[in-house]
Amino acid sequence: MKRTLLAASVALLATSAVADDHQKPNIIYVIGDGMGFEFISAYRYAMSNLETKDIAETQFDHYLTGAATTYPEDDTWVTDSAAGATALAAGEKSYNGAIGMDNDKTALKTVMEYAKDSGYMTGSVSTSQVNHATPASFFSHHPSRYEYNEIADLMAQQYIKDEASYDVLLGGGQQYFIRDDKNWVELLQQHGLQVIQDMQMLDQVEQAPVMGLFAPKGLPHAIDEGKDSLARMTSTALRLLSAEDKPFALMIEGSQIDWCGHANDIACAVHEMDSLNKTLEVVNEFIAENPNTLFVMTADHSTGGLTLGRDGEYAWYSDRVMAIESSIATMRGELLEMDADQWADYVADKVNSELTQDYIDELALAAEQQGEAREEALHNALVYITGDITGTGWTGSGHTAVDVPVFATGPNADQFRGYMDNTALGKRLIDIVR
Repeated sequence: MKRTLLAASVALLATSAVADDHQKPNIIYVIGDGMGFEFISAYRYAMSNLETKDIAETQFDHYLTGAATTYPEDDTWVTDSAAGATALAAGEKSYNGAIGMDNDKTALKTVMEYAKDSGYMTGSVSTSQVNHATPASFFSHHPSRYEYNEIADLMAQQYIKDEASYDVLLGGGQQYFIRDDKNWVELLQQHGLQVIQDMQMLDQVEQAPVMGLFAPKGLPHAIDEGKDSLARMTSTALRLLSAEDKPFALMIEGSQIDWCGHANDIACAVHEMDSLNKTLEVVNEFIAENPNTLFVMTADHSTGGLTLGRDGEYAWYSDRVMAIESSIATMRGELLEMDADQWADYVADKVNSELTQDYIDELALAAEQQGEAREEALHNALVYITGDITGTGWTGSGHTAVDVPVFATGPNADQFRGYMDNTALGKRLIDIVR
């Protein structure tokens, strides 16, 4: 596998500087939501040999060009995904919660909208719902990221009014487009948009435009049932967008790195990083055959305050991370359906480790709670157990203000080198597609 990845990477580096002077470049813009440098380190170590220290090669290794700030337009220094995505999509700072809008709640034209005006095909792939903060900020404008129904309405109305800023939109979000008060799927299909709700149908889609809604909200975690979903959607998006005789701009979001970070779930996060790595393999294969393609990747922020090592112990046990079989969310849900006296055996099986009395006591304390308090206590117990077993630390459940990595290769990649503000990425991409 390493030889294959290395060969592909060398081929990409050899061809990425070659561009077609007669056509604007394709844009592949990847956002690892919540993916600070520490998540890349965790993934690389998790893929490596702990005993020999043979460090695994990953798709992240060859294209690092710099780092970016993440702060929003307020006095906090700590951004949310909406303000972060707005900066990356429109090249301007805004307040936390803003979807493609500035501080005055005026719509900001995004790179996808500029691309559309320039004759580009456009699209988005995400493991969140398609109307979640990041994809929504590229294709819509709304003052609050949390009004999911209203954002779905905006995205659907674009197509019905023949003003759609997207040709391919793949992810989750069925419950926002199929509601008691509105069935957008039926209306969109009546207006000629293909809408599919089964990922098995991806290979049957022959041309854009298409919307894929593959889960009620977000897709399953990679560690659970969503292992290859991002790569599969990306492969389809690239096939459809490149079929036309025009350039394209595609935003790809590894959405649930962030979700696993919020949950303080290290095994979940590493598997989401693996999902993104597999997606980058698909991207690199495409670029090797289509060198007039600019690849840019970054994160909107980092999440959770992840540390590899905790409590003064100089150790992080990557083999124990990879031995964990399910996300904390899945474990918690299944535990709540069984008698508490079965919890310890179940958890031991899932983490593939014998539980200490301390771990058993944490589960017992959670079992004494009722309702939401029991759910929260059980989640905290699982965070403690998985973190302590693996040597993983977390400073909290929210975002952090640390700088994030920037990666680039292909035409104009030199514009994404060095230390920059996150708005610079949006501005420079807009200049390229205009």
